[in-house]
Formats: sequence, C-alpha cells, structure tokens
Amino acid sequence: MDEPLSTLDVVMTVLGETSIPWGGLVDAHNHVWISPVFGAMPGSPILNHYQPILKELQDFYATGGRGIIDCQPGGCGRDVRQLAALSKQSGVHIVCCTGFHRKRYYPPTSPIWAQGATTLAEIFIDEIQLGTIESVPDVSPIRAGVIKVAVEASLQETPQNPLEAAAIAAIQTQTAIEIHTEKGAEAETILEYFFKQGVNPNKLILCHMDKRPDFKLHQELAMAGVLLEYDTFYRPQYNPEGNLWPLLEKMITSDMFSSVALATDMADVTLWNSMGKGPGLPGFSSCILAPLEKKGVSQSVIQQLLGNNILNRLAKPSIRQ
Repeated sequence: MDEPLSTLDVVMTVLGETSIPWGGLVDAHNHVWISPVFGAMPGSPILNHYQPILKELQDFYATGGRGIIDCQPGGCGRDVRQLAALSKQSGVHIVCCTGFHRKRYYPPTSPIWAQGATTLAEIFIDEIQLGTIESVPDVSPIRAGVIKVAVEASLQETPQNPLEAAAIAAIQTQTAIEIHTEKGAEAETILEYFFKQGVNPNKLILCHMDKRPDFKLHQELAMAGVLLEYDTFYRPQYNPEGNLWPLLEKMITSDMFSSVALATDMADVTLWNSMGKGPGLPGFSSCILAPLEKKGVSQSVIQQLLGNNILNRLAKPSIRQ
C-alpha cells in the first residue's frame, strides 16, 4: 500500500503548490481545455468554450469534485492561462502537464520531433521547475505538475527522443509520468523501457488500462509498483459493465485498490454534459462514486480510488519547507 498522504506534501497546480489531501473527488486523467491546433490531423479534439466548461467545473465542485489532472501538453492545444482562470473561478484544483502527446495532434512541422533528447529534457524540466513556455513571461509563471507521454500503437513507432527526455525529466525532478497507451497495448514493454531508464515505478501511471481488462496482467503491473488508470465509464463501446466494473471489483477484493486511479478522459466534447450529451464532470459522482457506494465499497477505499492514489503519485515535498 502507498504511504498515507501527508499535509507536508504538495501537488503543483496551475495556481501554485497546494497541500494535500484535497478531501474530495479527483479525476486522475482528463482534458479541460484544448485550443485548436493549425495543421493537426482532422478530427483532433477541441475544447475551447469557456463558459460551458466553467459551468461544468462548478457543477463538479458542487458534487464533491476537488481536482483534475489535465493531460494536454504544450504544442497541441494546452493553454495554462485558461486553466488557471477556470480553476480560480470554479475552486477546482487543476494540474497541468509538460511532455508530449500523439503525433496526430501536432502540425507535421512541430519542432518537438526534430529536437534531441537532451534539449527536450531541458524544456520539460524548465516547465516543471520554472514555468510552462506560454506563461514564463507572466509575473507568476504556471508550473507543470506532471509529465504526459503518449505511446503510439507500439513503443517502436513512438518518437524516441521525447520519450527519453520524459524519463530524464522524471528522474531529475521526481515528477510522475502519465503514459497514454493505445488500449493498454505494450504495457509490459513500456514498463520495461522506463525501468531500464531508471524511473521509479512509483512515478509511473499507465493510462486507459481498463481497455485491456486482463486481471492477471493488472495484478502483475500493480505488484511492479505502477499506478493503473481506468476511464471508460462513459464509453459503451468498451462495455464498462462487462469489462471495467468486474476488473475494478477484482482489484478491490484482491487488495490492489491502492494501485488504481479512476478518471473520465473527456477530450471528446460529446462526453461533456454542458456541450454534448454525456454525463460530464458531474457524472464522476453519479456514475462512478454512487455505484461504488452501492456495491458496498468502504469510504476509505473509495477515497483512494477517487483521489488519494493519484495524489500520492504526484506528491512532492514543498519547496517552501
């Protein structure tokens, strides 16, 4: 089990260091704001309607939501100033990321694919320690609190320089990495790669793993020390009732719940309640929390799944201590 959260530990949010625990629901992987990216592949997600997003964040707060990990890195639609404004107005803590996403979400000429690992590592480290590129000119630059990387269909197809750079940055700054997997593919290979790079397994979060609901695999990954993120609650095409929920129940009954974090991953605007027809952020309470309670899961386990597990991985000692 992870060590209990300490009030001496903090998570870096878009409004600065915030002591933990946060005492409410935390969405471990989502997308709050995505600006249009000229040159990105057609159909790339866009989330840039401020008032509907704010309204939904306020509804999330009203239903117990206290935090969101935003997984849109720089160069493919991130706007940390918008995230900071939304956080300040809604009361919801938002953690922004550095790192890189899938190639399809960038213009073909994006400099990230031409830069060496050392240069990219310096950029990622600066965004964690000094401030994100777009906010550095501001009086109070906004710092990233997590590293995002995206693995393509295979690790071999993934750009190697930014992958190596993420590992370097994670080691030097002790910052967690949220790793996009293609429906859980190559999870074992990804884990092996970062282990060989020297990254602490406690700083690795494998995302979208419920799309590969192999309980034995999840047991092995949990025992290796990584955090597994599940997020298909709103996606009937992945049969959450037949895949996600049985998998989650097995992880709970096997005492591996401290290795799981739950999320909604709403990059698709149709999943939002304010802009589409999905459950949206308020659904975190009605579609995830409520069923867990109905199944008789204890409040302490629920708090780990819906908040403390992800915060434990992001936590660092305060630089102000």
